[in-house]
Amino acid sequence: MKVITFFNHAGGVGKTSSVRDVGFTLAHLGHRVLLVDADPQANLTDWLGVRSVDRGDGPREITLDDTLYPAILADDGANLALPDPVRAHGLDLIPGHLDVATIEPLLPGQLMGVMRLKEALRPLADRYDFVLIDPPPSLGQLSALSVIAAQQVVVPVPASGKGLKGLKTAVQMLGRFRQANPDLTLALILVTQYNDTTNHSRESLAQLRAGFGHLAPISTPLTYRPALYPDSQLHGEPLPLYSSRSPATGEILTVTNQLLAALGVGHA
Repeated sequence: MKVITFFNHAGGVGKTSSVRDVGFTLAHLGHRVLLVDADPQANLTDWLGVRSVDRGDGPREITLDDTLYPAILADDGANLALPDPVRAHGLDLIPGHLDVATIEPLLPGQLMGVMRLKEALRPLADRYDFVLIDPPPSLGQLSALSVIAAQQVVVPVPASGKGLKGLKTAVQMLGRFRQANPDLTLALILVTQYNDTTNHSRESLAQLRAGFGHLAPISTPLTYRPALYPDSQLHGEPLPLYSSRSPATGEILTVTNQLLAALGVGHA
């Protein structure tokens, strides 16, 4: 089982949509995939169209007990386990919730607190091929929890000057996270929001490849599409499902295959 966290402390970089779409594509290729929404904004959950859960007694609103909370701060400290996931579009999902934010101030007081998600995922090793984690865009405890739980990290980076500056900070933070997880590796730098009609985007991509290509593979860029991505989010569907014939779907498949190659994993 490969546990991969999509990490960038900056917001609006295409992190959550990438988790959703790469996760869906991996499942479409035949892999068993679990997504974990560790962001209190719960955009991953919403953008998959998951607005309720059904535990056999009919649909109800998502609560904190449906999230990663029981695996981190449950009352029974000897039995920290993730709840049963929700099924959506061929994926399993541990949904997000606004109250996940309550983990942030409590985690430092817990024994081995930032290691707890990593430990909670261990029993799932025979159940999934991939676990993709979507942390909040921050440098706080939830992000640390999410990155330390992973074996690999994907850093989504917009093709812009702002994106390049943010990548420097993200790489520095990965170095700090390795103090708690020495085996953590940077698997892929995922280029997002690329606009090949502007010099700025093209120059940023060139600088990205020149300055960071020695750290990890640089993906084929995902093109900036200001209508298509918001529309898929509104409909609660992964983009490759919402618009299967769009060039964007082909880009996502290419990026997913590049990630698989970086991990040394073939198709299922």
